[in-house]
Amino acid sequence: MNSIDIESKKFLGQPKNFVSIFNALLFDGKQVLKPEYLKDENSELVMNVSSKHVDIIKRYEDGTYLDLFVIESQSYVDPSMVARVMEYESVARMRYIRQNFKKHVPMHTRLPMILTVVLYVGESKWNAAKRLSELEIIHPGFEDMFNEFKLNLIELNTNHKYNTGEKATQDFFDLLRMIYRKQILKEDLDREFNRDALYFAYVVTKNKELLSIYQKNEKGDVKVCRALDEMFEESTNKGIQMGIKQGIEQGIEQGVERGVKNTQIKIAINMLVRNNQTLEEISEIVGLDLNALRELKKSI
Repeated sequence: MNSIDIESKKFLGQPKNFVSIFNALLFDGKQVLKPEYLKDENSELVMNVSSKHVDIIKRYEDGTYLDLFVIESQSYVDPSMVARVMEYESVARMRYIRQNFKKHVPMHTRLPMILTVVLYVGESKWNAAKRLSELEIIHPGFEDMFNEFKLNLIELNTNHKYNTGEKATQDFFDLLRMIYRKQILKEDLDREFNRDALYFAYVVTKNKELLSIYQKNEKGDVKVCRALDEMFEESTNKGIQMGIKQGIEQGIEQGVERGVKNTQIKIAINMLVRNNQTLEEISEIVGLDLNALRELKKSI
């Protein structure tokens, strides 16, 4: 078991943090699912499903329905994840049936809902299948017979901002977005972050600045953003200088239309390093064509 798996269970296994992941995906942070209804499940059912490498499994019961929640934390893109989740849920359902019914399931019996969320904490873009139809070959004429299955996927490296409704998980989500985008918003400069969320973000990203801040603050919430902002600025400036040196001194400007000023190239390199805008947006702002920007990007 690696450090991410261990810390996932420590941090996300806390009831209030666990349900907040589902509230973020299903209810936009509204506290529909409540931690007091969450129970640790040590049954044979859970142990068998856990043996399939599902990270955290808990049972939710409020007196009217029984749900088995499965949360999967992936730090890399797994092409077969949609098939793996299908397997987890099928194993769990069959285990439940075998444990609760001797021969057959009585008519009108309703099984507990099993809901899986894949929490993707990696930096690279999720480029694997999100639906079964993206993984399997569906021959013409068979579309109506095909049974679709889709991932409930949370991606923390996108521009989408999830609302968890819980400070600790919200802080963790936002820290990862800041680090992956290398951008701090002004309103967040004096924001205080949950210390456990800070450490979990360090474990996931291996960002040494986060570890340094964590070690300097022994308890309570922690201010993080000003130190990160300085780190990003320093990193960006180094990238800009290196990009300018490589892009101009080594002749990359030859791929740009003649007559273009070095100022335009410098601005374009600055924007490319910051990686906050698409090539199309940069092209419109700076006035360089897309081919020239692609050449500049290769040199950085």
